[in-house]
Amino acid sequence: MLLVGRLTSPFSRRVAVSLRYLGFEFEHKAINAWANLAEMRSYNPAGRVPALVLDDGEVLFDSNAILDYLDFLVGPDRALTPLVEPARHNVMRIIVAAMAALEKMVHSTYEVTMHPPEKVHQPWIDHSLSQTAEGLKWIDGLPQSPWLLGEHLTQADITTTIVARFAAERYPDNFPQGTFPNLEGLSDRVMELPAWQETIPPASDAAIPVSLPNDN
Repeated sequence: MLLVGRLTSPFSRRVAVSLRYLGFEFEHKAINAWANLAEMRSYNPAGRVPALVLDDGEVLFDSNAILDYLDFLVGPDRALTPLVEPARHNVMRIIVAAMAALEKMVHSTYEVTMHPPEKVHQPWIDHSLSQTAEGLKWIDGLPQSPWLLGEHLTQADITTTIVARFAAERYPDNFPQGTFPNLEGLSDRVMELPAWQETIPPASDAAIPVSLPNDN
């Protein structure tokens, strides 16, 4: 398999960590979809990361679809998103909340980076980041024993950790240490996993904090 997309992308990273955790061998090709759109479109016509090239040459798009396929391959006993209810929807609702929080951060980032300063709409940024905050606050309030859904790690733990780390690294002024204490504890446990350590982006590709405009 070949995973296409930079590991600084939370969407690509959740696939990379899951691949490693489930024991799949894969190669990695770091493509910046913004700077190399034509190349990325050769894998995904929409030009979005990640894409997963299977051994037979077929290409899967979208992190949710890729993760669903991986769970199918490993079967119900090892799937990171359970295949039976009620465990399935309990994991899915946490993933959906975390991904919604992530999407709102992405919207905020684009608002700053894709517009000239005089065109940046601060109320939209504030609204979006408030949705991020409430989504992560809800997950932070869930019990852990030691994982979000009990004794076994699930995709909820992986995805939530990736989103929480993205918030802390990209928006440190909005989400300083201590904002989500339970998620910080969860993140510490996930980050100890070999699957996490083996998929850390290179230092040259480290996340850059987003500098929000002044309200004045």
